[in-house]
Amino acid sequence: MKKVVITGVSTGIGYSSAKILCNAGYIVFGSVRNEKDAKRISLELGDNFHALIFDVRNSDQIREESKKVKNSLKNDECIAGLVNNSGIAL
Repeated sequence: MKKVVITGVSTGIGYSSAKILCNAGYIVFGSVRNEKDAKRISLELGDNFHALIFDVRNSDQIREESKKVKNSLKNDECIAGLVNNSGIAL
């Protein structure tokens, strides 16, 4: 099963992308900033969604959560895609 990582899946483009890919059979590792969003989205998107909880400005959190993705990869498997969607409007 193909695996992708999407940052910023709480709302908008990130959420829609995660939903489409989960429904298409992909495993989606999606980043959110808090446990509340992680639980909500996990319930909405089902077993193909795996929450990563971090703020994109915190490199320690990113490193820690990235271990979940790395540990899910078997043998020579790699992620099928990375969508860097997180950001702020200025």
